[in-house]
Amino acid sequence: MISATTMTFGSDIGINNLSKQVNVVFDNGPKMVSLSIDNSCGQMAHIARADIRLLFSDPVKGGIEDVTFAVFGCSMRDRSDVVRGTIENMDKAMKWLQLARWGFDRGF
Repeated sequence: MISATTMTFGSDIGINNLSKQVNVVFDNGPKMVSLSIDNSCGQMAHIARADIRLLFSDPVKGGIEDVTFAVFGCSMRDRSDVVRGTIENMDKAMKWLQLARWGFDRGF
């Protein structure tokens, strides 16, 4: 399933500087790829700055776990580092989303 939300922050005065954000979530069972795109708080003319998070909804433990570091760890400094929304990173994220065996080591 694919779902999306949009947000706009700021006043109508100076409409060219409104902060805009789009979040698109790709779901495949308990796994999710979250793609967040914004216009850098109104500093960019287009919504073009993107980052990716990989999420896992654990049916046994409950809750949602951020597993971005587990997949992209070698290219991240630490768990809070941003994974840029590039073609290469999105390709890796979508391959992870379609990988059927990931997560079975968690006991389900």
